[in-house]
Amino acid sequence: MTRFEAGGPGAWKSFEFFFQPWLRRKLNRIHIAGLPDPSSLADPTRPLVLVANHVSWFDGFLLREIQRRVRPAAVFKTVMLESELRANPILRALGGVGFDPDRPMGLRGVVRDLARLPHRASRRGAGEMAGSETAPRVAPVVAFFPQGRIYPSFREPLGFRPGVRLLVRGLAPCTVLGVGMHLEPGNSVAPQAFLHAAPLRPVDRGTDVPTPGELDEAVGRALSLIHRHLRIHGEAASEAWPPRPTETLEPAQ
Repeated sequence: MTRFEAGGPGAWKSFEFFFQPWLRRKLNRIHIAGLPDPSSLADPTRPLVLVANHVSWFDGFLLREIQRRVRPAAVFKTVMLESELRANPILRALGGVGFDPDRPMGLRGVVRDLARLPHRASRRGAGEMAGSETAPRVAPVVAFFPQGRIYPSFREPLGFRPGVRLLVRGLAPCTVLGVGMHLEPGNSVAPQAFLHAAPLRPVDRGTDVPTPGELDEAVGRALSLIHRHLRIHGEAASEAWPPRPTETLEPAQ
């Protein structure tokens, strides 16, 4: 029997063979904008930390869509409550790592374990020489929801908690990518998911780590682009995606 690495591409591929058809029935479409070009993630040996607002049950799977686009060969880990993992054991196989918020040292232990994760060997790209013996190594992608619970996407401020700074500091040197997420019913039974990335934030060891407030503001600005797009286009937001700087509330004459 093949044993897959928890959160690795093999585990996700097996799971999504059955899960993706179900997800397509539950979410009408997933719209993503603002992602960096994978080549701009210059050092794949730095962990990539996805910091997002928490708006729905689907959120971990939505961030998986981000990971698939920017670092598909990486192990994908999601930090969540231990109680959620106990209720949904499959999430552990998909890279879920749990902590107990009532135990102050719990998150510190999770961060230490994540910092020790080995880097995976990615598959050789089509442009690499066949004789190459060493495949590039890629660091894991770690997802975190600093609000700690689900809130509407229009909450201001979002309320990011201090644990996000502990996580980023423990994984440095790393790169932080904020992601704003919103679900909109629109004119279909199943809602549509709108995701917009914030600018990349490299964090070196020993340098100033972004505060929860700074990350809160970055994700909030990404959300404001989604909300503005929805205010302008309404039910046509899907067809008009992604947001453009020249969009206005007044239709062009």
